[in-house]
Amino acid sequence: MLAEWRLLKDDIHEARRHFAVEEALARLVDEGLSPPTLRLRQVHPAVFVGVHQNTWSEVNVDYCRSNDIQIVRRMNGGGAVYHEMGSFCFSAFFQRNFLAQSEEELYRLFAIPVIRTCADYGVIAHYEGRNDVLVGNRKIYGSAYFSWYHAFVQSGTFLVNINFEVMEQALTPPALKFAGKSARSIHERVTSLSHEVGSELDTNEVIEQFTNHIAEVLGIRLIPDDLIPAEQELATNLLAVKYSTDKWNFGSQLEFQITVADRSDAGVISLSVDIEGKIIQKALITGDILLSQRQELDNLELMMAGCSLQEAQATVQTISLPTSLRESLLRLLEKLKQEVFTISSKRL
Repeated sequence: MLAEWRLLKDDIHEARRHFAVEEALARLVDEGLSPPTLRLRQVHPAVFVGVHQNTWSEVNVDYCRSNDIQIVRRMNGGGAVYHEMGSFCFSAFFQRNFLAQSEEELYRLFAIPVIRTCADYGVIAHYEGRNDVLVGNRKIYGSAYFSWYHAFVQSGTFLVNINFEVMEQALTPPALKFAGKSARSIHERVTSLSHEVGSELDTNEVIEQFTNHIAEVLGIRLIPDDLIPAEQELATNLLAVKYSTDKWNFGSQLEFQITVADRSDAGVISLSVDIEGKIIQKALITGDILLSQRQELDNLELMMAGCSLQEAQATVQTISLPTSLRESLLRLLEKLKQEVFTISSKRL
């Protein structure tokens, strides 16, 4: 007998309310108060910023404000993305023991319905890297996850119809993001299903195709239903105290003395520091980082404060981090040594 999941299409099109609902669902799935759920969502024009990113360096904030494009920080990692009603996202909420695969295997598993949906329209797509689906060399789908104790949330973005010109204006990825790639701009890097087909598609029809495929791949039966009162109440509270606040969505605009950046397999990583002599006073780690919890980086930032650059390198070696992220941070600390030496030399 197939496991039953709730199918949510709640017609919420305001991006910040969306993510308040997402966190509410994760919390209540963890507590066993909400059932495993597949949520399908579309939004009015908005930019979703990765939880580890610096909004001010990744987004053209003035352009977005002038053009009614909402900016919101999401709970999972990865890079900033632009969305509008022509495309859609999904989030799958479940207790971690439902799918025993590793995070890497889950990325591949949830990419299969996207690849099959593309095939329905005669478009050949393939899985590449850690979390992307590409058509040729262009990205049509990206995904990320976060966990909330026992709950696991796998989310994905499927570009069906999209205004690439607005996307290009709204996002300001660093040039390092395109290093080593043939693409030199967002438009050259991404595509949409309608672009590949050659005509605009009915997004709702694509969503229906995708929904059928994901149910088949996961081996589940989807039952359409609504948010329960506890989810609505918690989401309303989270919207007010978190997702509507500039503190969450924009963070600090504090200028750090030195910022260095590096490109890893996961994307661009930046390390900003205030430094006195050779001692780090304050550190900030940002970038396209795929970690389930920001707390891991917050703790590392606190541990680096008061350390020499050499001590900071030793600290990074002791922290449990993905290998590519640890190696990037070690390279960044080496770059900092060079920057500090250069600055000191100029002062002499």
